[in-house]
Amino acid sequence: MSKSLVPPLSATDFLIASKQSEIQSLEYFLNMGQLVVMVSDLIHALQKERGASNLYLGSRGQHYAEVLIDYTHQTDDQIFEFDQTLKQIQSEITEHAGNGRLLNRIAYALHALANLPQFRAQVQQQKIQTHAAVMVYSGIIAGLLSIVFETADAAVDPTIARVLVALYNLMQGKELTGQERAVGSAGFSSGQFSAEQRERLQYLIDGQERCFELFHEFTEPTSYALYLQYAQSPYRAEIDRLRGLALSDPPLTIDPRVGDQWFKLLTQHIDSLKIVELGLQGHLQRLCSQRVLDAKKTLTQHQALIDTLETHPEESFIVMLSSTQSQNPAALQDYTHPEGFGPKLGRSVLELVQNQAQSLQQMHDELTAARTALEEKKLQEKAKVLLMKHRKLTEDQAHKLLRQMAMDQGKRLTDIARHVVEMAQGQRK
Repeated sequence: MSKSLVPPLSATDFLIASKQSEIQSLEYFLNMGQLVVMVSDLIHALQKERGASNLYLGSRGQHYAEVLIDYTHQTDDQIFEFDQTLKQIQSEITEHAGNGRLLNRIAYALHALANLPQFRAQVQQQKIQTHAAVMVYSGIIAGLLSIVFETADAAVDPTIARVLVALYNLMQGKELTGQERAVGSAGFSSGQFSAEQRERLQYLIDGQERCFELFHEFTEPTSYALYLQYAQSPYRAEIDRLRGLALSDPPLTIDPRVGDQWFKLLTQHIDSLKIVELGLQGHLQRLCSQRVLDAKKTLTQHQALIDTLETHPEESFIVMLSSTQSQNPAALQDYTHPEGFGPKLGRSVLELVQNQAQSLQQMHDELTAARTALEEKKLQEKAKVLLMKHRKLTEDQAHKLLRQMAMDQGKRLTDIARHVVEMAQGQRK
């Protein structure tokens, strides 16, 4: 075939392909939004089951047996829904480029859930200590939360990324609240908090504050207004009062019956956070659906405009100028399209390309802000693990050391964490 007969590559073809690629990414995250919702509901079910198992083991099997059985059935229902959702989107998430970490997180979560029946048998037969049982449940939940983290980290649309970052931090904060409920229940039931329990409790409270601050930064106004409504409820003041008793140093002797009050108050708090979570989930699903519709509408408009320009370049350019203004008219004035279009058709196509480029740059800038929050959290967790390993510290002690170093040096916690990680990497070389 003669070179002269080969049609030249067209800018409009790549412009349309750019928008089609954006639509594919948005449709992918529409499905991922459904998975995040299933993960959220499964985590909440596991949190309730963990709380009931804590009470069951704490009573040496004398109480809460029926409640625990009921909650295990609810968890099983959510596991089924999670599994069904995964089956529906399996081909999409396994074929999507760059999903290695997400797939690894899903594999870990599925493995942990597969071992749940054997663990439950240990709980039912009281062959496991309360603290150990809490750690097992918390490990499963952490694995599920990592799926949400990786989903947020991979988001390509800034509005979706912001909501996912907000949702992840809300879910993480709720999980730390659940762990606080367990630690507090154990301390109040025994009548006094040990130094280790007080340290753990303070770590969990600090962690919640950081999570809810990031939730505030990235969430949409309606969800935060609902969060504030619950945060200002009378039961929150009572929680703060009981926290004060628990953290007293020297430790106070406390009526063990306060443990029941603590459990009920923290359960109320967790349920309130779940309501906020449900609202944000709904917002995420609506947002994903709307972004897909908007992108498809824009694609249709681009295609229609290009078709019109190719048949009536003079007329359509007048319409184009009435709705779109170039940021650099002088540069467009003498522009002649290399494909052989007339100058006005070339200018119109160029404006479409520029608008798309500006939109992509804005998305990139907004995504950077959302991903920075995730990267900082990841960096702090990595630094904690390194300190725990090399200095033989608990998680609470490692976090406390990082905070103290940040205060002493007048630096951000993230900067200290980065230094710890870099030092460890330098020692390996």
